Amino acid sequence: MASTNPLSAASLFHVNGMIAVVTGGGSGIGLMITRALASNGASKVFILGRRLPVLEEAAVAVNTVVGADVVVPVQCDVTSTASLAAAQQQIAATAPHVNLVVCNSGIGGPYGIRAGPDTTLDEFVDANLAVPPEDFTHTFAVNTSAVWYTTMAFLKMLDAGNKARESAGQAQQQQPWSQVVVISSIGGFNKQNTGGFAYGQSKAAAIHLVKQLSIALPRWDVRVNAICPGLYPSEMSAPIIAKGGIGKDMIPLNRAGDEQDMAGAILYLTSRAGAYCNGNIILSDGGRLGTFPSTF
Repeated sequence: MASTNPLSAASLFHVNGMIAVVTGGGSGIGLMITRALASNGASKVFILGRRLPVLEEAAVAVNTVVGADVVVPVQCDVTSTASLAAAQQQIAATAPHVNLVVCNSGIGGPYGIRAGPDTTLDEFVDANLAVPPEDFTHTFAVNTSAVWYTTMAFLKMLDAGNKARESAGQAQQQQPWSQVVVISSIGGFNKQNTGGFAYGQSKAAAIHLVKQLSIALPRWDVRVNAICPGLYPSEMSAPIIAKGGIGKDMIPLNRAGDEQDMAGAILYLTSRAGAYCNGNIILSDGGRLGTFPSTF
């Protein structure tokens, strides 16, 4: 229950009654977001992904902790408009609207080669041409295009979320508009190829998509913001973290991000605390981006 004091943390950071959709919500950063929303008042969190057993396991685990059937697994391939439409219809059958869509699904893509001092031009060209074009463009399909199509698939339900709030008589200035939050990456700002050219380019495109949507969607009272994580525990980052040796030269705060860090970022944007944010890009990287040449 929210505090009656509007400046209390309980009033500012709860997401009571929120209905959310989180793509890739069964593992990694997506699961962190799912737990944060379910633990702070969300009434339903629909988690989307291709691997139904992973989603089901995550739903059982989170629901056990919160003591209610808040998290609902929905199998979906976010690169397929037909699959997205089916997921939207499945959710609409049980939920009257959606207040939040978190576009979190992502892949690392092909790495290619990172040119070093001794890398020859032939080596650089041959290594990068060896990457099949379909592997390169699939990175964009998941990391960029899926953000667009996921947003379009749920935009009418987000609009319904705003209308439900208005019909309930809640003051507009006190309740957040419906929102899309895109989980991109600091790789979208990094001018060095540390995560692969396809990955960095696709994440940069996702960031620009957020900026465009933040101009296009407020006419329907839908906000769009982004979180750009640095090194967090996930399936993609596991090999890096497993190597150990995270020092200040790599991350000035001397550690990887954790679940509380991500929870704080998502709860800020989705609660009353961040209700005035639109088109914002939140970096959560422990200062790592400052160790690279970047466009931020």
